[in-house]
Amino acid sequence: MPRINCPRCQRPEKQCYCKALKEEKACMDVIILQHPRESRHPLNTARIVEMGISNCEVWIGEDFSNHQPLQRVMAEKSCYLLFPGINAKTSQEVLAKERPEVIIILDGTWRKAKKIYYSNPPLQQLPCIELKHIPRSDYRIRKAPGEGALSTVEATVALLREASQTPAAHQALLNTFELMIEQQINSMGQEVFLKNYPQTSDRY
Repeated sequence: MPRINCPRCQRPEKQCYCKALKEEKACMDVIILQHPRESRHPLNTARIVEMGISNCEVWIGEDFSNHQPLQRVMAEKSCYLLFPGINAKTSQEVLAKERPEVIIILDGTWRKAKKIYYSNPPLQQLPCIELKHIPRSDYRIRKAPGEGALSTVEATVALLREASQTPAAHQALLNTFELMIEQQINSMGQEVFLKNYPQTSDRY
């Protein structure tokens, strides 16, 4: 018998996290450009952001050169790209002077995020912002590319908290993220988790 998934969060019915989320409006608009492969990943966290923030859009693809909604936003609003580019400024530097109207986030593995960036010259023209203080990631059910790597939901919440100067802003997103992780670990079993994710499980 095929497994039934929740049509909203796309998780198995027994692992549905929809009730844990209450939609809130962020202090700036959030646009997530998601790699197609990441959109199919059952544990992608952009879905949590999209469900929990009312002024968030998730657009899927690699080449956005003909994506009219994105082109319009970039032309009409103050946009920053959350990306550690060569000329990136820290969130502290940027937010001391202005609050962007829109933050654009690339969602995928580091390799896939870079592919989106380099496939779209207009994105390379945007000012880049990177987090000044990077919290330790709790995404212990996926292998990170290195120290300082955050999931999309963690990076989004960290930036929005700094921008709004509200340390507890959007806690429901992180609570839902943690719930998804715990459900997945329980589903796979502690033994499998410890075997497959030793580099993360030994920290907890």
